[in-house]
Amino acid sequence: MEQSHIVSARKFRPQSFEEIVGQKHIVRTLCNALDKKRIAHAYLFSGTRGVGKTTTARILAKALNCFDGPTSTPCQKCDNCVEITKGSSLDVMEIDGASNTGVDNIRDLKENVMFTPAKSLYKIYIIDEVHQISKAAFNALLKTLEEPPDHVIFIFATTELNKVPDTILSRCQRFEYKSISLNDIITQLKMIAEKEGVAATPGAIDIIARRARGSMRDAQSMFDQAAAYGGGEVSDEDVKLILGLVDRSTLFGVMDAIKANDRGKLLEFMESIIFTGSDPRLFLEDMAGTIRNIMMASLRPSSLSGFEPEEKEKLIKWAGSFDYDELQRFFDVIIDTIERIKYSSQPELALEMGILRLTEKRGLRKIDDIISEVSQAQLSLERKGITRSQAEIVDRPQAQTGEPANSPAQTLSEGPEIDSNIEPAPAPIQQAVSGAGTADLLAVFKNLRSQFMGIFEHASVQLKNETVVIIVGDMHSRDELEDAENRQLLETAAENTLGRKARVVVEYHDGEKKKSAKNGSEQAKQKERAIKKQVMETPIIQSAMDIFTGEVTGFKISKHL
Repeated sequence: MEQSHIVSARKFRPQSFEEIVGQKHIVRTLCNALDKKRIAHAYLFSGTRGVGKTTTARILAKALNCFDGPTSTPCQKCDNCVEITKGSSLDVMEIDGASNTGVDNIRDLKENVMFTPAKSLYKIYIIDEVHQISKAAFNALLKTLEEPPDHVIFIFATTELNKVPDTILSRCQRFEYKSISLNDIITQLKMIAEKEGVAATPGAIDIIARRARGSMRDAQSMFDQAAAYGGGEVSDEDVKLILGLVDRSTLFGVMDAIKANDRGKLLEFMESIIFTGSDPRLFLEDMAGTIRNIMMASLRPSSLSGFEPEEKEKLIKWAGSFDYDELQRFFDVIIDTIERIKYSSQPELALEMGILRLTEKRGLRKIDDIISEVSQAQLSLERKGITRSQAEIVDRPQAQTGEPANSPAQTLSEGPEIDSNIEPAPAPIQQAVSGAGTADLLAVFKNLRSQFMGIFEHASVQLKNETVVIIVGDMHSRDELEDAENRQLLETAAENTLGRKARVVVEYHDGEKKKSAKNGSEQAKQKERAIKKQVMETPIIQSAMDIFTGEVTGFKISKHL
């Protein structure tokens, strides 16, 4: 009877440690442990699919039970090695964790481990996808796993390490497998093509290796499929057709259309992709990879050494056309579109709408630039000084002076002194906060202590040179503020707010004085509302609100005079 075809993943499965590809750190550790006879009772291999976890477990089993063992170089000829390779050894049990998840399965295992091996040194249990065992079953295994019989060794394999309880992890030697590098996969596929007599183009092998995303088994399966389709030949076009991939030239055309902001051309490309039956998700994944490569061309050009000259030239060209923020936005849009396609009943529409979003030119400024402008404005305002009191500003409003807000006369006579090393704040903001001294003092005084809240609700503040005059309408409030400790607290707050030496005087005015004080307080509040209105209408604040599509929920005038 003619022997049936054996797929490449089985036919070329490594049979010794030196044949394992891409996991040198694990091979070295295990070989040294075997040679030094430092053998653990439990091992845990974790990593993505197709990177060699189960293969390593079988090789380790041969290394432990070889007639020459334990050894890092099993002979492959003795009965134990041959039986383990065929999967018929009575002393090496491979258990599927997905179908043996219950407590009863673990109870049977615990009973069986007490029996000695049939003809080998160790009885070895290889449990694949161990994370699928139930929590109760894990708990039942704990004692046996911690102190198994001397003749028992456990080897666990899992693709989801985070689902394995910490109590299990702490009882095992853990080995984390890396994704296999692109070059290692290409080398292996070339070797398979040569031994199988398959004429495979370098481009086809490169496409398969990239699409495998670090999994050797996936790469071998795709290679077998392409070889079957091509009748012993593997070409670039055949691989793209089988895998539903988009031609490289289409990717380049899409990026050029995005650069030119040509939405019509983009729709043509999307129609072509959909018509040829290409997988929208695979196309978007390739787009995300291209965006990443453009970013690398911008930040670290040396990383492009493995690309073809034509592609490298394109990437460098695009890197000069798109800035960092644009590339980040492109990537976010693509990932968002992939998620939408995953749950969409019409993935083609989601693809078209998502790609069109890449051409959006919202006229947004960079967040870093806006933050820098706001920071400079804040520094400028904090360094400002006011040469006249708030009362003077309220009594002589700008509209009565007959001069515009930023006229030369006002700039010379009333303008604040600004540190020459700090860029001035925008004119609208400077104008808006040019005279809020007493309102600031009232707000500061009111928040110093809880008992001050009621006092300053009905009090007013005036600035007279170096003196801060607090006008109250009752004797109790005056006595409270005249207290030595409270007076010191008020003077310290006034000096911090005004930025200069200040003396606090408390005056009691009743009757008409009290009414005047109330009017002054009302004027101050009106001035504060006007300031808020002016600041909110400044271009910087409006631009920030447009960018973040938000609203201002709080407003505080803070000033160091």
